[in-house]
Amino acid sequence: MNRQHPKPRTPIRIVAITLASAVLLGGCTGNDMSDLRQWVDEVKQRPGGRIDPIPEMKPATTYIYEAFERRNPFEPPVDPRAEQNDSGISPDTDRPKEELERFPLDALAMRGIIERPDLLLALVRDGDGVIHEVTVGNYMGQNYGRIESITETEITLIEIVPDGQGGWREQPASVKLRADR
Repeated sequence: MNRQHPKPRTPIRIVAITLASAVLLGGCTGNDMSDLRQWVDEVKQRPGGRIDPIPEMKPATTYIYEAFERRNPFEPPVDPRAEQNDSGISPDTDRPKEELERFPLDALAMRGIIERPDLLLALVRDGDGVIHEVTVGNYMGQNYGRIESITETEITLIEIVPDGQGGWREQPASVKLRADR
């Protein structure tokens, strides 16, 4: 079995590294620090400053909360008229959603119409660039928008949106003809 031993380092190399280290470290200890000592002595000779007394804390005025019978400020106010005027409007959540209900109305663009003898269809481009045919009664947009009418320049719908009081209200909306995209 032939074992190879690592080469011994040359003594010249070790001596050179040792001398270089000694020279570099020797420069660190030879600094004259008399000016630093003189400055520290001057600072110690200065008279001490006067420390102001801690300011007196005034007691806070106490406040007794007596509005337990009032509305919680962290809940929305309830309009008593809203409870009395329940319109009965609510979206039909049981019906299957149509393809164009995945997109907000501002992502939809009317591209044109197709007229048939008994039917008027609108061409709508969705946010993915796909063209869809819709007619009166179809739904589009994310607020349960039902198409009410179609003209050559726009699609008119009625959306059902939250009224902020826990109920729903109807709101008109439209998608206009756009030839730019």
